[in-house]
Amino acid sequence: MTGAFIAMMDTFIVNVAAPSIQADLRAGTADTELVIAGYTLTYAVGLIAGGRLGDVYGRRRMFAVGLAGFTLASLACGLAASAGELIAARLVQGAAAALLSPQVLAIIRTSFVDRRQRARAFGLMGAVQALASVFGQILGGAVTQADVLGLGWRPVFLINVPIGLAALLLVRRAVPESRAAVAEETDWGGMLFGGVALVVLLVPLIEGQQLGWPGWLVGMLPVAVVVLAVFLAVQVRRARRGAAALLHAELLASGAFTGGAVVVLLFSATMTPLYLGYTILLQEGFGDSPLRAGLAFAPLAMAVAVSSFAAGRFIRRVGRRVVLAAGAVLHGVGGGVALGVSLAAPGALPNGLLPCMVVLGVAQGLFVTPSLNAVLDGVGEAHIGGASGILTAMQRLGNAVGTAVLMLPFLAAYERARAGGAAPAKGYTEAFAALCGAVTLVSLLTAALLCRVPFGRAGAGWAGASSGDR
Repeated sequence: MTGAFIAMMDTFIVNVAAPSIQADLRAGTADTELVIAGYTLTYAVGLIAGGRLGDVYGRRRMFAVGLAGFTLASLACGLAASAGELIAARLVQGAAAALLSPQVLAIIRTSFVDRRQRARAFGLMGAVQALASVFGQILGGAVTQADVLGLGWRPVFLINVPIGLAALLLVRRAVPESRAAVAEETDWGGMLFGGVALVVLLVPLIEGQQLGWPGWLVGMLPVAVVVLAVFLAVQVRRARRGAAALLHAELLASGAFTGGAVVVLLFSATMTPLYLGYTILLQEGFGDSPLRAGLAFAPLAMAVAVSSFAAGRFIRRVGRRVVLAAGAVLHGVGGGVALGVSLAAPGALPNGLLPCMVVLGVAQGLFVTPSLNAVLDGVGEAHIGGASGILTAMQRLGNAVGTAVLMLPFLAAYERARAGGAAPAKGYTEAFAALCGAVTLVSLLTAALLCRVPFGRAGAGWAGASSGDR
């Protein structure tokens, strides 16, 4: 849980501290963007390889290596004397997070044989990650404003050092080791090829909005499609002839896994743009401080935490497919209600959106970690690490794709309102309403696709579920 917490927290904590970092290091706007985007890029690119390395060399070992690297990189971030040093340290920090994060899922999946305990562990992970995302924004604002010991923004990174060291001291005693029972070769070429393919895809998705979609970034997207297609073809061919492959044949042939990965990607595509749009609405539209805007996410985070714990009980009663579909539909309902509130009662914002945020949080708790558990349920233990890396990568890829695509109606609605002479509050309210409409459509599409995913029996992954997959 420590690994899950710090990796998620550092995705958000820098956002609030970015202006202070830029001023202190005399960094340009592009440098500041790289401090944020560099972590996201190396984190997402390394996940599949990180998970597979856990299968081959030991999941506890790779977790410890990743945690040690993350802790050292955090120290380097906190001590950085220039923007270049900070960017380099953030790239290493993201790569270390990519090594440790898949091991969290894999260790839970292999360590908890009792399915009821496993469900609770996944529920706890969902709660921890939800709290980490909010805590990151709150802590980033609070620490920066407090200027602890005159260090300004640096404690935003240095706080990871004691946390990481404490976890490293306990990991050997507390975490069991596991790996694939049969030793396999490592597909180093596949890791390199896959990493390049993801870089070509993610760079335009992450940087496109900020840079105004220049032609070279737009041109990278079709190139990325071709490179990814070649990568998948090579992986399929290697898997069929029994050679070492990054994507194992068992995973590629499983409709439950591939279909589950798609719905995980789709649902993840709604979350980051929703958070980003809500933050912009609060800060740019209604003038909230970064700290106050971070606190506004607390009701959503608490709702995620509570519903994550409750999801296992619901699944034992009605089946996993019903609960996952309910989560996706409820997410669509929450987005639809937020759209209606934004358009019908703009004067009541932002407080009028708090009940909508609670509904969205409940929906996310019912879907996010239960969907990961459902997909991993049908994967053989030898490939749990690789499967965990793929699913985590689908989450990060979904975040990037969603930000690039679902923010388009947000930006278009704001430009249209501004062209009509609307005040910032009105313009961003209309933009947020457009975004909520897009979130609703994608959430309902996710619910529809869930009906086509051939999950196994509910009893295979959740204690007490004897009624089969519903």
